[in-house]
Order: sequence, then structure tokens, then C-alpha cells
Amino acid sequence: MRGTILRGRWLYILLGAVVLFLYGRLFMSGPSIKWLQPDQPTVEETGKFRHLELDLDPVKLLRATQEKPTAALLLWVWTLCALGLGVGGVLVSINALRKATWKRVFRDHAPLPSQWSFQELGRLMLLLILVAGLLPFVHLSLIGAGVVGLSDSHLWTVLGMAILNGMLMLLVWGFASTKALSWSSAFGFSWRQGRGAVRQGLIGYTAVFPWVFGLLWLIAWLCQRFGIEPPVEPIHELLFLEHNPVVVGLTVALACVWGPIAEELFFRGVVFSALRQKTSRLLAMTMSGGLFALAHTNFIGFLPILLLGAFLADLYERTGSLWASIAVHMVHNTFLIGLAFILKELLAG
Repeated sequence: MRGTILRGRWLYILLGAVVLFLYGRLFMSGPSIKWLQPDQPTVEETGKFRHLELDLDPVKLLRATQEKPTAALLLWVWTLCALGLGVGGVLVSINALRKATWKRVFRDHAPLPSQWSFQELGRLMLLLILVAGLLPFVHLSLIGAGVVGLSDSHLWTVLGMAILNGMLMLLVWGFASTKALSWSSAFGFSWRQGRGAVRQGLIGYTAVFPWVFGLLWLIAWLCQRFGIEPPVEPIHELLFLEHNPVVVGLTVALACVWGPIAEELFFRGVVFSALRQKTSRLLAMTMSGGLFALAHTNFIGFLPILLLGAFLADLYERTGSLWASIAVHMVHNTFLIGLAFILKELLAG
């Protein structure tokens, strides 16, 4: 039954018709369009955000560390961890060059746990687009029903992303079931296989770490040098401007746990697998990594995110388990979120 619904055309026709009808009514009503637009931060809030995110003057930062010793200690711990990973990564990379183990990127490995076609990928993406199109109307309906707190645009932003990620995981599970695959066999989720895969992934992340963050720092420096102002990302706005502990907690859970699981299922489990059926390993890694970077809508972080995405795809094929890429994705995001909170504490006020 599930296979008939997901692979049949009527579900897509019905959802498409509902979305077209709702947006048609919305645009016919004219002024109601503003209901779907989230509240924008004030000029004062935007200035504060810019200060927190970008104004990392060494003198101001040093002064802040003297005034806030606890935050300063956390910054030193974070810095030592980053230096350790950076030095370790360079050494691992040098060893890989010396032993020519880097050539494995160009060699085929064991088949992926499950194979996905472009048709399945297209159906999955279409369903996600249709669900995303319905979310604003779900929001309006909940507000109309008197659900407390959902008029807060920040809270709904987090909940909307969480719902979309949840739907993504549900749809991937549904399509995997139609292929007569268990959740474990579809993505290598067995605990026995996962332990070794996670260990291998974290070692590999050490090698990639200095190049991902080094590339990010170089691009950020070039933007600052030439006066290029990066766009404000929703998650950065939530982390730096939001004070509601519920919104902040949900944002952290989304960025560090829920999001990485959903993104790995989609970008590595489905997108990379579909590309891998038709292209070389290196090209599939690059293309899936590029789509992963585009989804983050951050031109400054595009190349570092592409590099990370390509590494995660390589990791999935080498280990045959998504546990490895999920664990690395969680560690990477947690590392960045931790730095954001430390800087917010040091430079706020």
C-alpha cells in the first residue's frame, strides 16, 4: 500500500493541486501575502548581530576575555581543541601524501548499502517541495486555532525546519520500505558495523579539519579585505539574537542532532547513491557535495561545505554505513555552535 501511494501519481497530483489552490487564493487576496513573510529584525537588532558575528577585533576580544573569565576559559579550550585538530590533520595529511593513501578517492569501494534511482530522487524532492509549500499555511492555521507562541517568527522558523527534516526522514524511510529494505540494511545502520565506521569517520575528520576551516578562514578574510558583506543566515540570526531558551534549545538540537541525521539520509544516503549509479566516484562526491553546499545558502561557506560534503560521501562509501557521516556531521556542527555561543557571551553587552 505504501509503495503504491509513494510511487503512484495521484499523491503528487493531489498535493500539487492543493498547493496551487492555496497560493492562488493567497495572491488573489493581495494584502494577505504579508502573512507569509516572517518578521524582519530591527535595524538595532541587525547592527547588534553584525557586531557579534563579524566584529572580532583582537583588542576588543582580549578586553572581553579579561572581563568574562569563564567565557575566556571556554574560548581557550575551544582554541586548543582546534589547534590540536589542525596540527593532527596536517600530520595525517602529510602521512597520506607520503604513503599515497589519498589515491583511494579515485578507486572504487564496496557497493553502497542501497541503490537509489534518479526517479526516486526526483519524487522525493518533489514531495519535499510540496510539503515545504504547505508549511506557511499550517503555520497560519495553528495561529488561527490559538496555539500559544507560534506567532513568534523565530520559534516557527525552528519548528518549520524541524518538521521539514522530520518529513524528509519519514519519506526516505517510506521509499526504502518500497524497495523491501529494512532501515538497517538500507543505510548500514547496524550497531556492529557502526562502531568501526564512526571511529574511522572521526579519524578522517581530523585529516579534513584544517583544510575545511582554513578554506573558510581564507574566504572570510578575502571578503573582509574587499568589503564583501555576507548575507545573514537564519540559524546565525537565531543563535545571536534570540534569548528565548526554548527557541535556542530547539535551534541547538536541530543544528547538532536532528538536522545532521536528516541531511545525511538525504544528501549521502539518497543523492550521492543516485549519482553514484551514473557517474564516477569522484564526480558523485563533488556533485553531491555541491548540492549540499547550495542547500546551506551561504556563498562564503560554499567551498568549505562542498569539501566537507565530498568527504562525508567518501566516508559513506568507504565504511558502508551512514553512522560515520552522521557522527562527523554532528561533531562538526557542535564545534561551530559551541564557538558561536562563546563569542556571543564574550562580545554581548
